[in-house]
Amino acid sequence: MIARILSGLVGAVMLISAIGWIIDPVAAAAGLEIKESLNDVGGETLLGKNTLIGDFTSFFFTAGILSCIGAYKNEHEWLYGPLVLLGSAAIFRLTAGVIHGTEFLVTAIISEVLFAIMLIISINLMKKSKQELN
Repeated sequence: MIARILSGLVGAVMLISAIGWIIDPVAAAAGLEIKESLNDVGGETLLGKNTLIGDFTSFFFTAGILSCIGAYKNEHEWLYGPLVLLGSAAIFRLTAGVIHGTEFLVTAIISEVLFAIMLIISINLMKKSKQELN
């Protein structure tokens, strides 16, 4: 039961973020400290805006829907995708800071690591539960 709650919680938060990117992408972007790109209305920047909205929405939607399916079905296999998405996001945020000198968005890194840990716990609990049934 704990595994389903943890993975469902991750899924719900990710899906709420995806909805935020659809309904109000400027506010969603501001929450990630992305400001200038979504406020520009010039020619090429509209393509950049489309990319940001599309990519971020798909990231949050995919992580959210797979986590929710895993929670609903109580099947750990569904949780590997969101685990890789969230874990690699944290790793690549750190990489961007180290290699490219960007500032670290600490709140995002912490949440991605926390959600990845929650998914790892869920995976292990679901696997253990499945083994006990056999």
